[in-house]
Amino acid sequence: MPPKPLRILHAPVNVAGQGGDVVAALRRAGQDAHLWVRGTDAFGRSADRLLDAPADDDHATWRYVREAAEQFDVLHFHFARTLVPAASAGLPPFWDLPVYRALGLRVYFTFHGSDVRLSRVFAERNPWAAQFLVPGAADDDRIEKYLHVMRTYADRLFVASANSLDYVPDAVYLPRVIDMSAWPAQAAAQRRVRPVIVHAPTKRGTKGTNGILADLEALRAEGLDFELRLLEGVPHEQVRQTLADADILIDNTVAGSYGIVSLEALSLNKVSVSSMSPAMRAAHPTSPVVVVDPDTLRETVRRLVLDADERQALAERGRAFVASDHDADRVAAALLERYREPRPDRPRPIMPDWVSVDRTRKVELVAERLDRVTVELERSRRREHELRSQLGMTPISLREQGLRAGARLRGLGRRVVPTAIRRLFKRLRA
Repeated sequence: MPPKPLRILHAPVNVAGQGGDVVAALRRAGQDAHLWVRGTDAFGRSADRLLDAPADDDHATWRYVREAAEQFDVLHFHFARTLVPAASAGLPPFWDLPVYRALGLRVYFTFHGSDVRLSRVFAERNPWAAQFLVPGAADDDRIEKYLHVMRTYADRLFVASANSLDYVPDAVYLPRVIDMSAWPAQAAAQRRVRPVIVHAPTKRGTKGTNGILADLEALRAEGLDFELRLLEGVPHEQVRQTLADADILIDNTVAGSYGIVSLEALSLNKVSVSSMSPAMRAAHPTSPVVVVDPDTLRETVRRLVLDADERQALAERGRAFVASDHDADRVAAALLERYREPRPDRPRPIMPDWVSVDRTRKVELVAERLDRVTVELERSRRREHELRSQLGMTPISLREQGLRAGARLRGLGRRVVPTAIRRLFKRLRA
């Protein structure tokens, strides 16, 4: 006898249609799956329910939380958000998580990239981080704090890119999905002359668009014959039609991973050109995506434009790769196994200090930062002691260690702690 269908909610955002595609696939698998979203979708994607009450309407928020708890067995949240918005008038962010956990509901999160991208880690891992420009400064302290809350109450964390495992190493990589039925197969036909190149950035800075356009203009000045179609701010249906008539898609040169637009192009048996980190290449070894970076894009495009046979061979591999690695039905089946796996026994969770997304709480942030610095200094001290022992040098005395650590902390404190905060600490000590 087959197991009873699960009642599953995906909410509260539909990032690039990912939640909607997974919900549709879960329904095809016989599950009672629904999608609730807060706010209208810029691309007109539909949802089962629109949470249209103002974000600061706590009465409406409580109603959503109560109804979700009553109607579903599994709650799957996207983009590091829950049904309690950050703009709530009186409820702390993620306040609903301990409620779901106390009621025995299964809780999951999928992170999509920028929601967990720690700027200091990104700068270490991505050699092109300086060219990856996004509006606003990343808030690493806030990201780490709300990840701590989510870890406390979630059954499982997922990431939609292998790169995001650098930020959430305890997560499971669940690839981005595409509904193959919405992108019917077509012949892998490549133009022998004057191929059509498409670039469709949603945010220029995250795609390296300015550099891409400069390289394409330089190639055109050399006499290379191709047609460029730049798509920005156009309806999704227009993107679909343009891709269907294209030969090459240039996705991005700096992000370290191909996006949904590449999956759409590959499903139509087109050539995709994108950056890919070592982690993404390892996760998808059969990928036909042509890997580039800002230094190699110009030469790669020149080669592809001139070599129609190479383009044809790459295009013929596209749809099969998407079907094996990114098909929504396959990913939904893997997700369903996670939903049904036994909940592991674990000790009662230590309740985290509740999260605040208010940047004005500087004292708290500085205290957390100093705690991390103290730990790092202790690691450095132990490593220095080990190296001195290996080299036959005299170990550092405890007094000298303390003097060195104190000097390092004082110097670091002057650099990272605002003057007003240091003065406040001095007054409190006095």
